[in-house]
Amino acid sequence: MGSGAIAVPVLKALAGSSRFVLCAVITQPDKEAGRKRILTPTPLGRFADENGIPCMRVKSVNTEDTMQFLREAAPDLIVVISFGQILKEPVLVLPRLGCLNVHASLLPKYRGASPIISCLVDGEKETGVAFMKMEKGLDTGPVYEIHRLSVSDDVTADVLEQQLAELAAERIEACILNLAAGTAVAHPQSPEGTSYAAKIVKSDGLVNWKDDAEVIERKIRAYNKWPSVTCRVGTPERNKMLKMISALYTKERVQTAKPGEITGISKDCIMIACGSGTLLLKKVIPEGKKEMSVADYLNGSPLAVGDVLLNGEQPVRQ
Repeated sequence: MGSGAIAVPVLKALAGSSRFVLCAVITQPDKEAGRKRILTPTPLGRFADENGIPCMRVKSVNTEDTMQFLREAAPDLIVVISFGQILKEPVLVLPRLGCLNVHASLLPKYRGASPIISCLVDGEKETGVAFMKMEKGLDTGPVYEIHRLSVSDDVTADVLEQQLAELAAERIEACILNLAAGTAVAHPQSPEGTSYAAKIVKSDGLVNWKDDAEVIERKIRAYNKWPSVTCRVGTPERNKMLKMISALYTKERVQTAKPGEITGISKDCIMIACGSGTLLLKKVIPEGKKEMSVADYLNGSPLAVGDVLLNGEQPVRQ
């Protein structure tokens, strides 16, 4: 059971192993996406379709119809990764070996919906994947294995997700075989160091120039696919949204500058004063256009040193 891109390498590893029989693949229903509202499968659903793997789309795995299907499939184990649905107790206890969750954090840190993004926003230097026995609580079950991964200073959320997906795919077969052999030991999670990674919402990407430049740069990497970090260019009365796609930062700052003020422009970056430090903006998506370098953006923009960029949310005119 899975939906997100991180689930794809794990499914590929399980489907390609001679040690397992893949009883079923279940994902979320296709959803409308983009301006044209095109019905689009989940990343896992797309992979399954492209590789001839039967894949059910269900709104809820807890319905009687799905439960009946699971009873007939009679799986020894259900593997759950980035699925997006809560499994109720009848599903959790159905497989002989239980349900195994692959969670992208060093549990008990970052339980919840967005562990990868949250670890980048917080500036973590290490993350990993945890193989956990599922129970009724949200990511609270005992952990069989944890595999660690260093977080590089320039990694974006989509790249880190792929790295964690590959790590999980490399380790999943051995973990399941240990479960089947009865040699896997699940250790209760520590009550200390617990944190939760709440679901990301669009407003999380609205920049506040009073924040530290390092924090803004982390958010740009963390929200690189969605919702993106946005500011507004223009006046409070007339302005356009600007998505910030790539940036660096420096702790140096023009002390007389206001937060959001452009303190320098070069051929490849715009220097913007923050609450502390300076953001060096490299790539952007102007409203209604495609991703471009700052150099290309400046060719069609009247921005100059001394201009002040607005926060992400358009101010209300008084």
